[in-house]
Amino acid sequence: MSADIRLLRRDFLLHGSAAPVYRLDTGALPDKPIACSICIGAFDGLHLGHRRLLGLTIADARDRGVPAVAVTFDPDPDCVVGPGPAPKLMASADRIAGLASSGVDAVLVVPFDDRLAALGHAEFFRRALMPILDVRSVHVGSDFRLGSGGTGTVDVLAAWGASVGVDVMGHDLVLDDGAPITATRIRWLLASGDLDAVERELGRNYFIRGTVVTGRGEGTKMGFPTANIRVPGHIQRPAAGVYAGFALEGGNAWPAAINVGVPPMFEGEKGAAELEANFLGFDGDLYGSDIALLFCKLLRPQHRFDSVEELIAAVKANIEDVRELYGDTKEEIGF
Repeated sequence: MSADIRLLRRDFLLHGSAAPVYRLDTGALPDKPIACSICIGAFDGLHLGHRRLLGLTIADARDRGVPAVAVTFDPDPDCVVGPGPAPKLMASADRIAGLASSGVDAVLVVPFDDRLAALGHAEFFRRALMPILDVRSVHVGSDFRLGSGGTGTVDVLAAWGASVGVDVMGHDLVLDDGAPITATRIRWLLASGDLDAVERELGRNYFIRGTVVTGRGEGTKMGFPTANIRVPGHIQRPAAGVYAGFALEGGNAWPAAINVGVPPMFEGEKGAAELEANFLGFDGDLYGSDIALLFCKLLRPQHRFDSVEELIAAVKANIEDVRELYGDTKEEIGF
């Protein structure tokens, strides 16, 4: 059974055309302020709530006859303020690229640091945005806050906007089973292993990106070579277990059996892989490659086996499960 290339492109956020991305920390900026409607947020995960906000912004921009611009931050503000950053659903590069291919006309990336965090909401617009954007309307989620200490609620922003001729609109959050769709909720669902709910709330299957590094070679010794993949520590991983999915390398997606977490049999052993994948049908050298792993189906939770032979039998069965689901040849899906 082969995979649906359209769904793979959706899941890996390979949408084709992309809007220009401007960064305030580079010199590649518009010559004069762009009249526009904007939405503002961190957009971690680009979940269905974010998609609705982007869609509303685009529709409003079209009504006004101006471009739609997504304004985001790098790094995510909670990496600078607050008690400590939460794990992220996406690397910054994937998040920004996803915004650029979401249908907006441009993306503005604002570097977030202590100086920016100290600005009030009016100063943020005046100093950070207005030299670049001639803002006609602002779209945010109903729980959005902006400015030092989070004092810029939607009501506060709306009052400021009325004083300067900018329409500010706070939109209700999208619900799933009665609960708001948020990055926090999706992180919890991933940690719980509920991939069905994750796909429903993201509007796609979840992927993470990492680099293939040298491992201890347990898989090769046991007859199923695996790639040991190092993922940045701030990226959210699914619950420990074995998953069926795909590995994107270059423009090719390979069916993959993916193990998350150190198998209990190897706990405490130096260099044991915490994330590894067997790429069905692949034969070659991946060391140093950038890999994106897509998690489609939980095959089994992590389990402590009584012997190496039991572990080998289970892993081989999982690989066969992936083969039955997705075949054992690559899909060329492009970039």
